[in-house]
Amino acid sequence: MKEFYKYLRILNEHPYSTCALATVIEVEGSAYRHEGAKMLFMGNCKQFGMISGGCLEEDLQIHAMNVISEKSSKTLTYDLHSEDDLGWGQGAGCNGRIKVLVEPFYWQEVGGDGSLLWPQVLATFDQGDPIISVRGVGGDMEGARFFFTTDGEMVGSCCSPQFARLLSKDVEQFYKDDRVFEYRFNVELKTHFIFELHESKDIIYIFGAGPDVEPIVRRVAEFDFCPIVIDPRESRCNVSNFPQASLLVTEHPETFLAKNSIKENSYVLIMTHSFIRDRHIVSFFIKDQPKYLGILGPKRRTERLLYQGEVPEWIHSPVGTDIDAEGAEEISISIVGELIKVRNQKKAVNKKRKKNEKSIGLKREGLFEK
Repeated sequence: MKEFYKYLRILNEHPYSTCALATVIEVEGSAYRHEGAKMLFMGNCKQFGMISGGCLEEDLQIHAMNVISEKSSKTLTYDLHSEDDLGWGQGAGCNGRIKVLVEPFYWQEVGGDGSLLWPQVLATFDQGDPIISVRGVGGDMEGARFFFTTDGEMVGSCCSPQFARLLSKDVEQFYKDDRVFEYRFNVELKTHFIFELHESKDIIYIFGAGPDVEPIVRRVAEFDFCPIVIDPRESRCNVSNFPQASLLVTEHPETFLAKNSIKENSYVLIMTHSFIRDRHIVSFFIKDQPKYLGILGPKRRTERLLYQGEVPEWIHSPVGTDIDAEGAEEISISIVGELIKVRNQKKAVNKKRKKNEKSIGLKREGLFEK
């Protein structure tokens, strides 16, 4: 989930403003968005993001202003089952009920050790590492907020090492179960907590700076990817052609790969239009597999890049979702669609898991016919 990182960045740009952060914490039935979806409200009434198709935002704005003025959280429930204009669904027939937590959100928030909390969290994000947040809901630790790395280490300090130790066990299990959002009750602390997995922007390395790469860089940047373009040609690999690129590297691919380590959670696109260069790049990533590897061109060409070897299933060749795309603009859309699908795989698995868990629970209660 990238929204939290994005909104934390906005908060950093307005360090003396108090904002309100709305989070969908529970969904029954169908809804426009699901658990973990977020929206940011600023004191000047400016909004970022959406958590419905426009049905709830006006009412949430009113509640957000109250939260900002009172600096106190509130939980709201919206019933979207109604199909007429009298219901919150505004005729959309969403057929669901959602619960939204609205809480104060400001840069000057202090952590358990007395230091500012958010700079420490943002620093961890900027290293490319995901973070798991733990938020107390009800019980003795209502409103308590903690942040952990994926191996259970706390980001910043906690007022009680015992709390950190007890919660870190749940954090490790949450991450081990490959979840992205979950209510979890901690028996020792007698409190329900919301566990969320937050990630910063995804890095995508694009080898090649041809004209067909320009719309790809433009679009991946719009969807919270950090595009890094690698190409030795200064006439092509420059800010004029790629103003949205996070980094431009005017080096040969083999030079860049020899000097830099690529993290496993990175995305890679190979678009040099040079068979020899593509073969060298593919050889590197066959040994060090990234999260995503897409290769421009037909599958037969990729087979030749692999010395007539069979193309592994994890390599996306031909690159992009099959929409019968023609031309650089349409191809860029197909590629971005495929990137988003890969990025959301964990979310899709969690959605299916929750549906199965609910079905099992209903069967146990005898609510399904045998």
